[in-house]
Amino acid sequence: MNEQGEVKTTQKKNKKSLISNIIFLILLSALVLTLFLSLGEIQKIGETLSQIANGNNFLWLLAAFGAIIIYFLLWPITLNLFAKAAGSNTSKTDTYLIGCSEHFYNGVTPFATGGQPFQIYSFTKRGTSASVGTSAVLANFVTFMIATNLIAFVSLFFYPQITNGLAALNMEWAKYVAIVGYTINFLVLLFMIALGASKHLKNWIIAIIKFITKPKFLNKHFAKLIPSFEAYCENAQIGFRSIWTHKKTFIFSLLIKIVTMLAYYLVPYFLIRAVGLSASLSDNEFVNVMIVLFATSFAITAVVWVPTPGGTGGIEYAFSIVISSVCLMAVANSGAALALSLLWRLVTYYFTLIVSFVFVCIFQARDKKVLQQLEAETQETPNV
Repeated sequence: MNEQGEVKTTQKKNKKSLISNIIFLILLSALVLTLFLSLGEIQKIGETLSQIANGNNFLWLLAAFGAIIIYFLLWPITLNLFAKAAGSNTSKTDTYLIGCSEHFYNGVTPFATGGQPFQIYSFTKRGTSASVGTSAVLANFVTFMIATNLIAFVSLFFYPQITNGLAALNMEWAKYVAIVGYTINFLVLLFMIALGASKHLKNWIIAIIKFITKPKFLNKHFAKLIPSFEAYCENAQIGFRSIWTHKKTFIFSLLIKIVTMLAYYLVPYFLIRAVGLSASLSDNEFVNVMIVLFATSFAITAVVWVPTPGGTGGIEYAFSIVISSVCLMAVANSGAALALSLLWRLVTYYFTLIVSFVFVCIFQARDKKVLQQLEAETQETPNV
């Protein structure tokens, strides 16, 4: 009964935190929308979006939703592969649901940090040890980071075309922001690999944390967290080793992640066509598709450091600049660019957030059913 009470208490705390994050996200989204509408040309935004109804333009919008659905459905497969390789006791169905829930928890937390803790916690609730769950989740995350960094690296080959568009708009400063984003993204990947591969780095980081938290006023609040961080580092190393132990799983997962992210990065091209516009940096349409794809990677990588939930605010503005660049619009904050930015955010962020929330509810319903079964078995035990 005590264990069940702890589970219920933890669930209540998680729900309160979740509700507060959702409220913050709604308010932040409302603020961003207000700023966009006040800075942009509302009439031009409406005119741009109305183009979707012209001719067969709506088919391009359906293609955008098709691409994001492919992205969503492929996303959890790699977690299933790593969980199986790590020896997880969680069923394939539950593991897939846990993978689908990542978009929601990442989307409502700063720096997209909520997904991994929830996944690890969910694995433990389904009979998988914390070490195995952490191993699978971190191996999956490292694979994602490698995939996005590879695509970001390839996007540099299109750097001249993208920056030429920025130069035409007198917005060359944006490329320096992108360099900062690229650097941060790459350093995070290096840090994860180093943390997983080197015990010396782990011990060094823990020693620094213990030294910093020596003062009583810090020790009082942070000392109890050090063992959890040590366990996390240990599990990170287990997760990293599992990548090299199961090389075929890693290679297959990496390929799936690359395809998954390419589907995600293709969405803007379909949306540009849906509103009757086109990329204007090349006479070859295939090259334009590639430029838009890698320019999207360029924009997302550039604002990876924005601390708001889902990067709200920074990512919309960065995307509007990139859209202006590839379509050679007159100004970065034109109504057409803002309309595309808002439409892209609706498809890639809010749509996936809502669908992911549905999967969270399904998992919670299954979780409630399991808890009820445990309570029923507990009540029957004294009569045996």
